[in-house]
Amino acid sequence: MTDIRKRLASLKYIDSKIKSLQQEIVSLKSSIFKSQQYSDEPKGGNLNNKSEDLNISIIDKSNELYTEIDSLLAERDELVQAIESLDDPLENIVMRLLYINRMQWSDVLCELGAGNGTVQRARDSAIHKLSQKFGKDGNIGNSKVLN
Repeated sequence: MTDIRKRLASLKYIDSKIKSLQQEIVSLKSSIFKSQQYSDEPKGGNLNNKSEDLNISIIDKSNELYTEIDSLLAERDELVQAIESLDDPLENIVMRLLYINRMQWSDVLCELGAGNGTVQRARDSAIHKLSQKFGKDGNIGNSKVLN
């Protein structure tokens, strides 16, 4: 059950991390140099093109960042779909408000007009169901799937 709790806790930060990675990509792309201009000037003894090497490393790093963003989006989508698959409407909305909408506990209580115990039981029950759905290693399909 710890794995699903960790994954749900990280859901709150996925959007922020994606924005940070996107900003890093923008910064990298702004430092790409124009390609080398050829002229009739005599060339030096160094055959390395440092601008091209730098551009290649920037493109490679950008591709790594895009891959990381895709992975984070897939993780987010998987967790959101799992939350949305909860049949109990109270469990569904409690999990949505806490983990997807990132609301504070007191705000969830106020929004739902429910008591602390009711919301806590709904959250705990939902986490239990999600942990069964995700299995011991945190991946869907490794345990019985909820209907």
